[in-house]
Amino acid sequence: MVRLYAKTIVDTKMKKYYKCAFNEDFEIDHFDFYVKTICEKFDSPSPIVLAKHIRDYIMFGTVTFRPDDFVETVHFDKLIIENNKQV
Repeated sequence: MVRLYAKTIVDTKMKKYYKCAFNEDFEIDHFDFYVKTICEKFDSPSPIVLAKHIRDYIMFGTVTFRPDDFVETVHFDKLIIENNKQV
């Protein structure tokens, strides 16, 4: 089961958060789907998921998206997605 905790940061303060779980084992090919699902919940555009984002999640259990990772304008400084064992 994939369990994720996501939060948006504005000026070093957490503005929104979301905990979600997917009933499947982690698949690298589905990482983009996980991120899109979270962004839909935040009513935000989806970022461009690069290999470095997937690598950071696999190695460290967390990934940070900055406004430069989005094609459209976003209203936060960071979108942080973390592995969550407590969902």
